[in-house]
Amino acid sequence: MEILPMDFFGVHVDVPFPAPRGFAEARLEAFGAALCDTTKGLSLRADQIRLKRWDDLFGYELSAQFFGENGTLTRTADRIKFGVRSARTAADWTIIRDTLVRFYQLLDFDPKTVTALSAHAHGKFPSVEERDGFLQRFSYSPLVNRPATLGYVTILDWEKDIRVLIEQSNVVPGGVFVTWDTQFANSQDWEPFIAGLPTLMDNSANLFDLGFEPFREVV
Repeated sequence: MEILPMDFFGVHVDVPFPAPRGFAEARLEAFGAALCDTTKGLSLRADQIRLKRWDDLFGYELSAQFFGENGTLTRTADRIKFGVRSARTAADWTIIRDTLVRFYQLLDFDPKTVTALSAHAHGKFPSVEERDGFLQRFSYSPLVNRPATLGYVTILDWEKDIRVLIEQSNVVPGGVFVTWDTQFANSQDWEPFIAGLPTLMDNSANLFDLGFEPFREVV
């Protein structure tokens, strides 16, 4: 088992609405104010939120950038998306975790709806040679120049398959880039559920003889 420090990580969620919501129904002014709420919202500033509108029915997009532009939120008539990238430390994960919990509590989705979750991480090997040696396990031909692996795995107590991709990192020298894609129903007890996502990611990567150290305290 290769256990790696995590250099960068990120999380993205995409939640389609059961039916498109028109501009009036969306009540975007109130929604924007709720995002700025420091107690129950995401503690955004008013100048971080923008609205584009091009017709009176479904033609609108509310967007926000935060966490130094590493965090994004986009709401349209048919879905809402939330993502954070370039996180590096345990403190970063704590902020992401708490913000995701507030996001789900604020939106209060229909429990029959489903979230598409995508997460990614760059893990660094001690050397390029060790990274290449690990990825070479997944090469089945000398004509494969950059081996990678892709698999759908099942984890106990997780309702959907998890798609795991492991390939060479283009960002971290001597690193691998790992992505996880899965789904879950929006009927969770959000605080423990969100807190358990790193464990889910690690357990699914373990099936490929890859694991990650706990989030580092400092860079």
